[in-house]
Amino acid sequence: MKIKYLVDQDNITVESYLKNEGFSRKFLRKAKLNDYIYINGINAKNYEVMKKGDLLEIITDEKLNEEFVPYDIPLNIVWEDEYLLIANKPNNLAIQPSRKHFVDNLISVVTNYYLKNNIPGNIHVVNRLDYSTSGLVIVAKSGIIHHLLSQQNITKKYLTVVEGILEEKKGEINLPIRRAEKINIKRWVFPDGKPSLTYYKVIKEINNKSILEVKLATGRTHQIRVHMAYHNHPVVGDKIYGKGGKMLYLHCYYLKFIHPITKKCLEIKTYPKWYEEVLDA
Repeated sequence: MKIKYLVDQDNITVESYLKNEGFSRKFLRKAKLNDYIYINGINAKNYEVMKKGDLLEIITDEKLNEEFVPYDIPLNIVWEDEYLLIANKPNNLAIQPSRKHFVDNLISVVTNYYLKNNIPGNIHVVNRLDYSTSGLVIVAKSGIIHHLLSQQNITKKYLTVVEGILEEKKGEINLPIRRAEKINIKRWVFPDGKPSLTYYKVIKEINNKSILEVKLATGRTHQIRVHMAYHNHPVVGDKIYGKGGKMLYLHCYYLKFIHPITKKCLEIKTYPKWYEEVLDA
């Protein structure tokens, strides 16, 4: 991948310029060691001083991880450019390979898409969703783009259906979460857990269920599911914290962030199939 910057000021070092663009010191050290940086086509060091009109480039030769195995099912791409793509992940699909989901995972689906369309670069998932949760996932096509995105706060909003009618129609849940047991995927609220903050508002109530829009201030595993279940309003279809069902009614429908290269604000929305059906019920 090649990222270009046309320097717009005099007497600024490479390090200072790239820090202003969102790069961390750790990345700059890595760039120095791996000769990623070029000024006007000549390999340069972080301390070199640039002038207005210089062409600063970060060049890496990152290829698709050979350990990724393609999985040929449809990939619902909501937005894409040469630097990243945003996919709409279905329910019951893992994000990354594991013993249980070695092939049937989003990274394998994206791998198949890369190979079929000769897309250069690698696969770096920026925001993760639980296996049972559907919705928007950002995939960076290089480690550089992943790094830049990880330096900013990405706004994420979810739609969910929970059991029961909430007494407070808008509010926040500020309760610490940690793993329930050492060898267990279940999380729960404990005083010694990690700080976890969830904002919610009720959109509609029907048949003793509530449709919510939820925004996370932190990103703990199962955070929405745990916070709602703790208040006796588990997410409909939750097999771990609720009664279970054919699917989990939890969908990441909204993302907002600054594109790391173009600097444009991106706002992406996608609604789950069940949303209109529940609203019209």
